Parts: sequence; C-alpha cells; structure tokens
Amino acid sequence: MVQYAQRVRGCVFIFNSPEKESGFSVINYRPILVDSTLQELTEHGDFAFPMSMDEQRVSDSYVAFVPHWHYEIQISAVVKGSVIFRTPENEFRLEKGEAVFFNSGCIHEAVPTEDKDGVYTCVNFHPKVVYGYAESLLRQDYVNPVLYSNELQAIVFRDEPWHLEVRKLMDSLIAVNRAERFGYELEMYSIILKIWHLIVQNNESLISASSLVSFADKQRIRSLTHFIHKNYMERISLTEIAESDHISKGECCRVFQRVLGTTPFAYLINYRIHQGMKMLATTDHNISEIAQSVGFGSGSYFTECFKKMMHCSPMQYRKHIRKEGKSEDAPRPEEDYS
Repeated sequence: MVQYAQRVRGCVFIFNSPEKESGFSVINYRPILVDSTLQELTEHGDFAFPMSMDEQRVSDSYVAFVPHWHYEIQISAVVKGSVIFRTPENEFRLEKGEAVFFNSGCIHEAVPTEDKDGVYTCVNFHPKVVYGYAESLLRQDYVNPVLYSNELQAIVFRDEPWHLEVRKLMDSLIAVNRAERFGYELEMYSIILKIWHLIVQNNESLISASSLVSFADKQRIRSLTHFIHKNYMERISLTEIAESDHISKGECCRVFQRVLGTTPFAYLINYRIHQGMKMLATTDHNISEIAQSVGFGSGSYFTECFKKMMHCSPMQYRKHIRKEGKSEDAPRPEEDYS
C-alpha cells in the first residue's frame, strides 16, 4: 500500500492507495468523500485547469456504494473487469471498454460485480471547458440544453457507431493524460470537445426539446449584447439598448430574461465589472480611473458593485491577483450553471 495526501476543500487527509499492478498504470486514485447533501467534496481540477482524471477500483470501500453528485460532468470508462453504475432511476452493468456519461448534478454510484475486479477511469470537467465564457453562444445553444435535459442525465456508450467513437476518444484521453507530453492539456480539451460534439450531434431532438430559446431570440440577444460590448464604457440607457435592435424596452427586457435569465442592466453591470477586473490585473490605474474607464460614474459605485459580485473590494482583488504573480489565487465570480 502507498500513502498519499488528498486535499479536500482546504483540509488534507491521508489515505492508503492500492499498489500499481504489473503492466497497469494508475493515473490518480482518490476516495469519494461527500457531505450531507451527497455532494462530493473532492476538488476536480481548479480555476486554471477545470478538469481531472482518476482511476478508481470498485473494490475499495472509499469508492464503492457511495452515492454522490458534483457540478462537474463525468465520463467513466471501464478499463478492467466490469462495473455496475447506478443512478436513482437506472442501473447499468458495463464491461471493459464501455463507458458512461453522468450529467452535472446527476446522483450516481459505482458498485462491484460478483468478481469485484472492476476498475474505471473517469474524467471530470467543468462545463466551461466546452462553452468558454458565461455568455457564449456555445453555452446557450449546445451546453445548457444538455445540462437541463432530463433524458440526458446519463448516457451509456456501448455498441452504436457513435458510441464506439466516444469510447475510442476516451481511450485517447486516458493515454494523453498518462503521457503528459508538452501541450497535453490542449489535447485533452480538444478530445472533450469532440466527445461533446458527438453527444450533441446524436441527440439533436432531445436538445431541441429542452431548449426554450427560439432562433430569433438567439439572433436578437447577439445584437443586443454586441451593442453593450461596444458601448459599455459610455452612459447607455435601456432605451438605447432596445433601439440598437429596433425593439421596445419591454421586449428588450423579455429577450434578456428568456435567453440569459437576467436583465439588460444586470448584464451591463456584470460586463463592466469583468472589464474592470482585467484593468485591475494588468494596469496600475487607481480605482476612480478604472471606474470611469469601464462606465461607472464613480469609484464608490464601482466598489459597491464589485463587492456585491466578487465578495471582496477591488483593491483586495488586485492584491490577490498580483500575489506571487498567480492569478489563480484571486477571488473570482461564483460559477453557476444557469
């Protein structure tokens, strides 16, 4: 047995890890620890690289019979023996080479079969690996509809042609992660995007059914947000935003609510704050100068809005982001899946 330390939300725990078997490479072994809501406590990647890979032996007591969920999406591939995976609605027995997708928030657990020899490798990744930034077209059209689809909470990849493609990509992902050659992180992102494309491409009807946003609304929101992105540093009103796409103020508010779940004003403030964050990180301008540059009337109002969104002051943010030159140490907006 090999001892190792596992960091879980700021605490360090010591566990015994199984020895490597001859000819069988262990990527990373981590126990599944959960809180009272069954949310897994282990961190899967971080802000800098929101993805992780683990190799789990179902015979281990820290792995088997542990129902849990996490915000990250998980794809698990059986690499030895067989494994039973359960959700509240279904149970799947997977043999070596087969794989399963668990959506964000889907409760699932691994259970040993009668042979108790099952080993699976799983990748956990934040949806932003696919969509990039919060207001992106990819998020609106191809990520949120998957996340919100009741029919796509779990997908088993067996013998359909596109399933076999996903299984091959999972094999590639495991190999790339093990090798850790220069640029491997880019290749891992690329493989995840290919898998996501296959899921979307082969579930078009389900994704369309789960999306309540019309094509017209998607086109309209692009136009409205483009106007904000071009003019955020100026004093712009709801009337001006609406007139940029020749619609009424009421319809403008309804489009923002339907597509983004927010108001034009809240979107504008959010965008200004993000531009201010960039200036805090990359310039020596004072708070008043930054506030004026990104469209806030005063430094005090900028600070008030910044604190509400970031839970720290602009100066605290600047101090954190410049500490030892590590931007990942900085506070950041809460990531949601709305």
